[in-house]
Amino acid sequence: MASTKGRLNRLAKENKETGLSVNSKQSGGRFFQKDGRPNIRFRGISYLQRFSVFQYMLKLPSWKFISLIAITYITVNLFFACVYFIVGVHHLGGMEEITVMGKFWEAFFFSTQTLSTVGYGHVFPDSLTSNTIAAFESFTGILMLALATGLIYGRFSQPKAYIKYSSIALFTPFREGYALMFRFAPFKEHFLTDVEVKVTCVMRYTENETERKNAFYSLDLELSKANTLTSNWTIVHSINEKSPFHQLTRKEIADAETEILVFVKGYDEEYANTVVSRSSYTYEEFIYGAKFDMMYEPSEDKSTTLLHMDKIDSYHEEKLPVSI
Repeated sequence: MASTKGRLNRLAKENKETGLSVNSKQSGGRFFQKDGRPNIRFRGISYLQRFSVFQYMLKLPSWKFISLIAITYITVNLFFACVYFIVGVHHLGGMEEITVMGKFWEAFFFSTQTLSTVGYGHVFPDSLTSNTIAAFESFTGILMLALATGLIYGRFSQPKAYIKYSSIALFTPFREGYALMFRFAPFKEHFLTDVEVKVTCVMRYTENETERKNAFYSLDLELSKANTLTSNWTIVHSINEKSPFHQLTRKEIADAETEILVFVKGYDEEYANTVVSRSSYTYEEFIYGAKFDMMYEPSEDKSTTLLHMDKIDSYHEEKLPVSI
């Protein structure tokens, strides 16, 4: 059950420019997945209309991408081997195999040599029919090579923020009160400059006893901009009288189905381009009364800093100054 409107902090800074729906009944689950993808599925439009081959190939895991390229390559060669076999392998010169399967595999490997324009010359087209098929196949090979090259280049050159987020957010003692904290760090040597962080809190509430709505609040951060991001960065939202969490208990935070939306933007010097990253935390991923452990330390010879990425979720219990 969502909280009532009266329990939400009216002094908190509401954000009406999120582009997300305020009607809670018309949305389901969290707004963003942990990896930053919008939690939305399309209906009312055909699969072919909304499907993008280029986008699909860019987002495939590397092993799936390579497997798909290999399967396509083998399938196309099998197709042309069947064509050569159907029109008759006597149209191909230099065939040495006697058995049916042997001739088929010779046609297959001739197809691979033609498709890739390697052309070793052991088997060759020996008629107008086979020359026509080989010409069409070599043209197909040029198109496939161009497409594969473009996709591989697109995958390597696509700007991406290599940022790893903590899987939890903590309510931790801070100064004279307490604060909400989470952290992230770059996990590859793609260091960002001019980094900016924006955090939005979403709380669901009941209005007029029946109507459920979403309230969006921009969270004030202790530090929202940094010149560079080379190590971990702990984001701190101090909970005071202007915070949407002010005087709310953990049960009320849960009843409001609270979600924290995180947006990070920075300039990647390797890509020479601006990159963005998103993530989110729901009330189920909040830890109350805890503090993050240090992630970094000097090396043994004190010549460099060691950043332990496996400690990004590491924390210890720390008593809060108030009971929530």
